[in-house]
Amino acid sequence: MAQHERFHYHTLAEILEDAERLETGLKAQEDISPLLKPVSVGNLTAPNAMAIHPMEGCDGTREGAPGELTFRRYRRFAGGGAGLLWFEATAVVPEGRANPRQLYLCEKNYDGFARLAEQTRLSAAESMGQSHRPVIILQLTHSGRYSKPKGTPAPIIAHHSKVLDQQHNLPADYPLISDDDLERLIDHFVAAAKLAKRAGFDGIDIKSCHRYLVAELHASFTREDSRFGGSFENRTRFVRTVARRILDEVPGLLVGLRMNAYDAIPYPYGFGVDKNDFAVPDLAEPKALIKSLRNEGISIANISIANPYYNPHYGRPYDDPVVGGYLPDEHPLEGVSRIASIVRQMQEDNPGFPIVATGYTWLRQFAPNFAAATLASGGATFIGFGRNAFAQPNFAKDLVEKGRLDPLGVCITCSSCTQIMRDGGRTGCVVRDGEVYGPIYLEGRMRDPEEVRRAAEVCRECVEPTCVAGCPANVDVPGFVRAVADGRDEDAYRILRRTNPLPEICSLVCPAEVLCEGKCIQRYLKGAPVPIRLIQKYVCERARAEGWATVDVPQEKSGGHVAVVGAGPAGLGCAIGLLEKGLEVTIIDVVGTAAGTAGATIPAKRLPREAVAAEISALVGDVREDRLHWRIGKAVDESYNLDAVLSDGFDAVFLAMGLSRGVALPGAVRPASGVVGALEFLKKAKDKAWPDISGTVAVIGGGNTATDAAVTARRLGAQDVYIVYRRSFVEMPAWPAERDEALNTGVNFLILTQPLDYVTDKAGRLKGLSVARTRLGEPDESGRRRPEIIDGSEWVMEADLVIEAIGQTVPASLASVLDGVDISARGLVKTAANSAATSREGIFAGGDIVNGGTTAAQAVGEGYAAAAEIDHFLAEATAAKK
Repeated sequence: MAQHERFHYHTLAEILEDAERLETGLKAQEDISPLLKPVSVGNLTAPNAMAIHPMEGCDGTREGAPGELTFRRYRRFAGGGAGLLWFEATAVVPEGRANPRQLYLCEKNYDGFARLAEQTRLSAAESMGQSHRPVIILQLTHSGRYSKPKGTPAPIIAHHSKVLDQQHNLPADYPLISDDDLERLIDHFVAAAKLAKRAGFDGIDIKSCHRYLVAELHASFTREDSRFGGSFENRTRFVRTVARRILDEVPGLLVGLRMNAYDAIPYPYGFGVDKNDFAVPDLAEPKALIKSLRNEGISIANISIANPYYNPHYGRPYDDPVVGGYLPDEHPLEGVSRIASIVRQMQEDNPGFPIVATGYTWLRQFAPNFAAATLASGGATFIGFGRNAFAQPNFAKDLVEKGRLDPLGVCITCSSCTQIMRDGGRTGCVVRDGEVYGPIYLEGRMRDPEEVRRAAEVCRECVEPTCVAGCPANVDVPGFVRAVADGRDEDAYRILRRTNPLPEICSLVCPAEVLCEGKCIQRYLKGAPVPIRLIQKYVCERARAEGWATVDVPQEKSGGHVAVVGAGPAGLGCAIGLLEKGLEVTIIDVVGTAAGTAGATIPAKRLPREAVAAEISALVGDVREDRLHWRIGKAVDESYNLDAVLSDGFDAVFLAMGLSRGVALPGAVRPASGVVGALEFLKKAKDKAWPDISGTVAVIGGGNTATDAAVTARRLGAQDVYIVYRRSFVEMPAWPAERDEALNTGVNFLILTQPLDYVTDKAGRLKGLSVARTRLGEPDESGRRRPEIIDGSEWVMEADLVIEAIGQTVPASLASVLDGVDISARGLVKTAANSAATSREGIFAGGDIVNGGTTAAQAVGEGYAAAAEIDHFLAEATAAKK
């Protein structure tokens, strides 16, 4: 074997010279026409011989439905022109998911898969013409020993392996999946196949590769006293039974198989290996299995080899491994040759039967030349691309239209897409699709303890730290960052929690680039700040996983029962502080969503519901029932005012209702339809209760809520979205990162434009928005220059939907509900200087209802500080009674 080398070729002649020198047997040709010819699959015809392998994105919803990036990926794949689209691994049972965002097909989310199939076909037709109809196959799977449905390993194994068990430190008595469970699992595969047919897929694949469960059964030589182990007949019983039943029970659905023909794992733990030398393939059983399944009636096979978790260089020759990986003692061309030889042998044993080849991505722009030679010589029927499809989803279209691949667009086999998966992120090409996946990759790398420690080492530990001055929660940033750098993660979390009881939520939504990181002096000395937000996020995720986050509630109750009105950041911060003081707490919230209005309306990309729920559960999920109570769906309003709250026996009340009412366009009459408040829109969109949007959307306002609404409207399908703002770009209150995201999403900014009124048709439906141009005058009370309407500049902007994001305020009835509590001219609750105490004894307030709306960190900090003040108040009241 030759030494490993990185790809360095500029001409086909150069790479062929090395292929010959290494005696690989690889051939190439200039004529790529074999790739462009139609291919029959069952009763269907693929428009060309190019396939996209099942490339998992780890970007479904927590329920298993396709997510936003899933739809994006398959629109790109379909528009890229490949004739065969082999959709990614989709679990048939929840416990068989390889990660919390792996697709999972069931009755509840079937409609998402139906939309995915439909959009895929539409994208293919729009890009390649109406006659271009790719064959689409959905891969069905159970992840077996690599199952991680909740993000931590939960292996389900078919046999014990001296080679692989040590990866998860599995003991010798770790249980195997039972025969009865396997029989039931067959039913789930069949049920999923029926749903796939209903959803519009042409076929399904019974995933039997890469040492997931079905592939592990094929190598279960040591599984004793089992209908699914030992003999070849038993080891292949599962896949044969699934195939037979689907073919019988789902007529018209193609059945395929992505199968490992060679595990490259020592016998008796590997399939397709020589019993005396695992480095030598023995294809007798893989060939026999294909023949058996062909007799059952399957239509296609996709051949793979090896295990990406154990020996990835066999199946995916690469330039660079994942972090902690290895460089093999062979040239990547030798790896390409090995795969091609195995596929060729499988194809030659099954002439006329469609076999999909793999392993060509490392060849970069010359892959089509080698692939065409393989097809021309009968070495395969299709050539599949996986990693290169991530990097260059339009590769097939380029070959059809240009006859070559752009070397600046091909995959460079850097393993970054795999690294994202290992780091728990949503995956794609970091290099060629960096705007989307670059930030995800960097965030994932900051889950690696060594990477985080290196980042933390950059902190100067300033004597008078400007980062702390920039943190509304007054977190000791240098203290927790130094603890991380020293490897003291638990200490780091304790430091965070001293002043911020909700550090994980804050790490997700706070504008670090404006606050702590914006004040970090390393921005000027090193060109970039210490990545405080990502370090904090890492610490908080680790704290949840290790059980450090649980609120420390004293065994003895200190006396006093406090009502906390509102479950937003301020209310939760106060409740946690009160629990730590030994007080009894009842949280009253009308929304019933963790983190209140913020949790209900901030888009999931920034504040996922599951992350909020996870932190809150980790903090208070184990708090005794006699200390913490929840009244969900209960509002403090005219029917249950402050006096009624106190009459329920509470000793003090903390008001943190937030700003739940949107401000309407002043002086305008809202049409019967076509206009919606931003909070209502964002909540419905986050609940997936707002339908897709078409046409033009105008968003009135310039704050973070406006940018959130605009970006959401774009993602729901609006062709054109405009933020209509009366001042200039400089005066916009939206945070820089939010403005940048809106720009990058394609939102238009209509600045120096004053909305005036709505324009409707005769039926009262919205037609447009009447606006006028403005110029900036002298500063107003906010310090920003006042917009002045330019006479005669009025015009009507056509719009199909207008979203009002002008501002948020308290409910109109607030003053009457809070009898005895002073309300400011702005309609906010007034508190004493440097205090949460209101004008009514025993009533305290904090968060947006007091400050008018700032950051989550400030709200949390105010709530936490109020808890100490309430505890002191109750202690004094108790002492006065003695």
